[in-house]
Order: sequence, then C-alpha cells, then structure tokens
Amino acid sequence: MRKLVVLFVVVFLVLSAAAEKPAAVAKISVLQLEQALAADRDKPDADVAQQLLNMELTERLSTATLARLKAQMPGEKAQEALVALADSSVFMPPPAAETPADAPPDAAAAHQMLARIVDYVNTTVRQLPNLLATRDTTGYEDRPQEDIQGAVGVTTLIYLPLHVVGRSSVVVTYRDRQEVLDQRMSKAKEHGPREQGLETAGVFGPILTAVVGDALKGKITWGRWEADASGKEAVFNYSIPKDKSSYVVRFCCVNPGAYDVYDSVFHEIAAYHGEIAFDPASGAILRMTVEAEMPPNEIVSTAGMYVEYGPVEIGGKTYTCPVRNVSILKAHTALPPHGMQMASSHQGPAKTFLNDVAFGQYRRFGSETRILTGDSLAPNQPSGPASADSPYSAPSRAPTH
Repeated sequence: MRKLVVLFVVVFLVLSAAAEKPAAVAKISVLQLEQALAADRDKPDADVAQQLLNMELTERLSTATLARLKAQMPGEKAQEALVALADSSVFMPPPAAETPADAPPDAAAAHQMLARIVDYVNTTVRQLPNLLATRDTTGYEDRPQEDIQGAVGVTTLIYLPLHVVGRSSVVVTYRDRQEVLDQRMSKAKEHGPREQGLETAGVFGPILTAVVGDALKGKITWGRWEADASGKEAVFNYSIPKDKSSYVVRFCCVNPGAYDVYDSVFHEIAAYHGEIAFDPASGAILRMTVEAEMPPNEIVSTAGMYVEYGPVEIGGKTYTCPVRNVSILKAHTALPPHGMQMASSHQGPAKTFLNDVAFGQYRRFGSETRILTGDSLAPNQPSGPASADSPYSAPSRAPTH
C-alpha cells in the first residue's frame, strides 16, 4: 500500500508539472491554418479547439476568411478558439497573396488620398444620424501560471490559454456624436461576468476624428496596397508621439480591494501607432488599428484596438458604420509582495484581456433623429481634422512583405 501511495504522489507531481507549462505554440500562416483545419475535419470539437489554442498566426486572418472557417468548425469550443486565434492576429500584416505588388503612389497622389480621408471623416461624422445599435461582446482572458501566497501555503495556478469568460449584448446609443451605453434601453443579456478589466467604447465617430486628427500632427507614411473580393484598398501607416496624442489607455481594476491603489482606474495618455486602410477613390475608411506604446514597467504593458467598418442601412439610407471591433490589453494583475504598497513597483505575470465585438441591428434613434451637416456641430464637440497638410513621408522604396 505504501508503494502505491508513493507511486500516486509521483504520478500526480509529474502530471501537475506538465499542466503548469503552456504547450508549445506553433506559428503558422493563414494557408497553413486552412490546411490544418481541412485535415482535422472529422475530429471532435474539443480536439480541434485544443489544436487551435496551440497555434499563433503570423498573418492577419481576414473577417471573410474567419467567417468561412468558423462555419466549418465542428462545435462551439472550436469556434471560440478560432475567434481568439483570429483576433490575436489583427495587428499582423496580411498574407502575401492579399498584397499586390503595385507601385506606391508618389507624394502628390498620396497627398490627394489623405485629403479624401479628411473630407470623408468630416462628412461621415457630421452626417451620421442619431442611432441605436446592438453591441455583442465576447470577453476572453488567459490565466498566466502564478504562485499565490495564501494563509496556509503557496497555491500554484496553472496556465490557461485564452478562453471565454463572459458574453454581453447591450444597446449602444450614438447621439450628437457621443457614444452612450443606455442601460434602460438595453435588454442586457449577460452570461457570466461582463467585460472585466477591458471596456470597449468610442468606436463610432470619436475614434475616426481623434486618430485622423492626431495622425495629421504626427507622421504618416505609405504602407501598402491590399486586395480582396471587393477591390483594392490603400493603407497608410501613422505614428503619434505622446505630446500630440489624445489616446487614453484605461484599465480597471488590478486586484481590487488588495490595496487602495488597486481600486482606482489606470489612466495613461500614450503614444501610439497603427494603420488606416481606406478606399483610395473616396477616402472611405475601411479598417483602422491603434497600438499604444506603453512605457516600460507599467501596469499595462500592451493595449490596442482594431475597428472594421462596412455599409449599414439605417432608415432607408446607407451609412458606413463599425461592424467589428477587437480590443486587446495586457496588464500585470498579480498582488504585490507583502509590504509593497504601489502597484507600479511590482511586475507580476502579464494577463491578457481580449474583447471580440460585433455591431448590428442598426436603427434610427426615435423621433430625435436629425442629420448633422455643414457647420451644425454640437457645442464643445471637435470638428475633426481641418486639412490634409500633414508631415506625409513618401517611401524611399516600394515596401516588401
């Protein structure tokens, strides 16, 4: 009996040690992902999900490809894992097959494109009617391996990859260029906790005017051409220093209740960079990324947002509105060692928060709807970028990917 007990303890320790270590992650292209999923077509849902959790994309998985692959998944677990994999790739470059080798525009042509973007942003924001939309959010988190000191000893939490921790479906009101979450009108369908630590907001007009306005004060360079089923897109890269930034990274809260400092919202104006994908003929913005450049040793080490826009019919007219949003944030959430009072002085393991958001069910906001045109701006509201006279830099050579 003693030998059996010893053997059980040894086996338990071996299995525990194996579980505490994250599985090796395979870095793959979009094509390799499609090939792997085709080979796994007859496997159970849990097996496909586990394989997806052990992958990392080196290229951006487009929304169209994501929808096609998601429809082929054997079940809910695999679908959730696929969405997490795709959302984690939104800041990656697209596959080479989606980037035509066309010559970049010269400085004059690029300046004209930039002017169209400015005109589009100013026109779009002012003409967007007061509206309601449904915002469906799926919140993901990972769990880093961590040793926690308790009253009777140390407890080790094993590593868990990104997994769903909650869902919510709420009504968002966009009125006079302000985005408001109206709890009274929202039939809040929530399953599990709401988006904890990461809040998604401001993806309607505010982000367009803020990012384009900041970019005109920062640096804009040519990125690349992209092609999809709907035609050819142009992409500008932009970079904005902190002193010209209006991007505020907020996070609430790191282990609330441990110390007073943890009960407050992390708030930091950050330098940032990203991409603006647009229709070169009209200047219509189709996709935008925002990646914060956080100082070292901050509580929040990574923060970024991806917004995709598409045509939406509202009241018999077609407008360009957000249809998809991905927000990602990494924060050091571990408790500080005993005696340390400031969260900024402790770097625990970084925890990832990811929100996958879909917008839909657009409709006018009752009888208060009015079209804002010309100079009919609401008081104290930003008018958006005034011109395209920005420090655009033409590329010295064609970009390669």
